[in-house]
Amino acid sequence: MKKQSAPRAGEEKHGKKFSASKVMRWISYLALALLVFACCAVIVPLLEGGFTPALFTVPAALLLILSMAVKVFAARSFSRKIPWYVADSVLLALFTLFSAWNDTSFVSADSNSYLSYLVYVCVLTEFYISAPALRDCGIMFGCNLAIYTVIYGVGAGINNEFASAFDITSRYFVALIVLTLHFVMFGFSTTVVRKNRQIEKNLRELEESRNELLRAYDKLQEAALIEERNRIAKQIHDTAGHSLTTVIMQTEAAKLSIDKDPEAARRSISAANLQAKNCLEQMRASVHLLSGRQENVSLCEQLENIAEESSDGTGLTVRTKLDNVSLTEEAERFLCSTLREGISNGVRHGGSTAFLVELKDKGNFVEFLLSDNGSGADMKSFKEGFGLSAMRAKAESLGGMVHFSSEEGEGFEILLSLPANLKVQSI
Repeated sequence: MKKQSAPRAGEEKHGKKFSASKVMRWISYLALALLVFACCAVIVPLLEGGFTPALFTVPAALLLILSMAVKVFAARSFSRKIPWYVADSVLLALFTLFSAWNDTSFVSADSNSYLSYLVYVCVLTEFYISAPALRDCGIMFGCNLAIYTVIYGVGAGINNEFASAFDITSRYFVALIVLTLHFVMFGFSTTVVRKNRQIEKNLRELEESRNELLRAYDKLQEAALIEERNRIAKQIHDTAGHSLTTVIMQTEAAKLSIDKDPEAARRSISAANLQAKNCLEQMRASVHLLSGRQENVSLCEQLENIAEESSDGTGLTVRTKLDNVSLTEEAERFLCSTLREGISNGVRHGGSTAFLVELKDKGNFVEFLLSDNGSGADMKSFKEGFGLSAMRAKAESLGGMVHFSSEEGEGFEILLSLPANLKVQSI
C-alpha cells in the first residue's frame, strides 16, 4: 500500500493563517453588531424627548454604522479604508458632543457615557484589526483620545463644571483607562498576529528557497557525476585505444623479426606484454571509479605495485626511492599513469632493461623522476608522441610542469613537478 505523504510545512502554516484571518473577520462582525446596539441604546431615549439639538446624534450614529459596514463588507484593503477612518474620527466627535447635549452635567457618569465608550471601542476595534502596523494603531488612538479630550473640555467649560475637579478628572480618567486598555489589548494582540503571519510567510519562502537549492544541488551533483563518467569513459577510450594499438604494433613487429632478429622480437613481445598489463590495470582503475569503489592504497604502494608488475616475468629491473606523500586522487592517478607510460615507452623505444623511480616531497612542490638505461634520443630532433603530449597537457592542467631529457646512449628521463596544493593530509 502506498503511504500518504505528510502535509508540507507550508500547507500547515497556510491553514493556521486562514484560521487567524477568520477569527479577525468574526471580531469585525461582532464590533459592528455592538456598534449598532450602542447607537440604538443612545438614540432611542433621545427620540422620546422631542426635537432638540441632541437629535443630531441620530445622523452621526447612522453614518458611523454605515462607515463600519462599508469597511467590514466592501473596503477590504487598508488604503481604501483610510477616508472612512478620517470620517469616523469626525463622526465620533459629533456623536459624543450631541449625545450629551441634554445632560444637566457633561461630566457626570451615566449610562450614555458608558455607551459612548462602547461606540469608541467598536470603531477602534475594526481599525486595530485592519491597521498594518502598531504605529498606525497608536496614531489613531492618540487622535481620537485628543478629540475626546477637547470635546470633553469644551462641554465641561460650557456647563461651568471645572469647579468640581474630582468629577472632571474621574470621568475623564475612566474614559482614558477604557480606551488605553482597549488599545493595549487589541493593538498589541493584532501586532503579534501580524508578526506571526510575517514569520510564517518568511518560513514558507525559506522552505521554498531551501527546496529550490536542494533541487539545484541534486542537478549539480548529477551533472558532475555525468561529467566525471564522461571523463573516465574518454580516458578509457584514449588509454585503451592507444595501448591496444601499441600492443598490436609490437606483436606485428615481433612476428616479422622473430626469424631474422630473435632478440628484437623478444623485446617487442616483452614491450607488448607490459603494455597490455598497463592497459588492463588502467581499465580496472577506471571501472572502480565508475562503480564508486575506491581502494584504500597509498601512493607509494600504488607505485610499488606498478614497478613489481612491470618487472614480474619481463626481465626488467625497476628500483624505487619513494617519500611518503599523499596527493589528490586525480594527481595520484596521473603519477601512476606516467609511470606506466614511461616504462612502456622505455622498453618499446629505447630497449631499456632498468628503471629508477623517485618520488620526493620538496615542501613547495612534489617531484617525480623516472629514468632508464635505454638507447636515449637526440633531443634536437626529438618529437613528443601521443603519450608524452598528453602527459605534458595533464601536468599543466594540474598546475605543474614536466621536463624530458635524453642523450643518445644515455637513456631517457622524465622529471615531473606538481604544486604543493595537491598534497593532502594522510589519515
